[in-house]
Amino acid sequence: MMNQPKQVFMSGLIVAVICLVGCGGGSNLPKGETGTVTGKVTFNGKPVPEGTSIVFLHKDKGITASSAIAADGSYALRMRREPAVLTGKYQIGITPPTVELTPEEAQAVNEGKELPEKEWPEIPKKYRNPESSGVLFTVNAGENTFDLDMK
Repeated sequence: MMNQPKQVFMSGLIVAVICLVGCGGGSNLPKGETGTVTGKVTFNGKPVPEGTSIVFLHKDKGITASSAIAADGSYALRMRREPAVLTGKYQIGITPPTVELTPEEAQAVNEGKELPEKEWPEIPKKYRNPESSGVLFTVNAGENTFDLDMK
């Protein structure tokens, strides 16, 4: 049987190891150099609808960073819930806001009917997929600014 001081020490040591290993002792990001990315997204100079998202797809690693876009068009990119983003070349996409269904639309979906796609004229279709948008940006170490005015 352990004496009380030794038992308290061992219990404390076990808790410390668990916290370091499984409770945020390390970063969720893959290994590598990082930077931060902020900017604005507009369509013909006007902010896109609030709730629109910007997605950065890393060309080599296939991982993404994203952010919701505020009412003024601003965003601050996050990767795996952290404000740091791996450096490298990214393909950029802009996704429309998620829209809640009306009760009638929800019933139609439950009955197997297809709903017409919501139109988002402020987000041209070419920008909605990072792999086909044609928009590229290289994230460098430190602070980065990426503004996109879609036409």
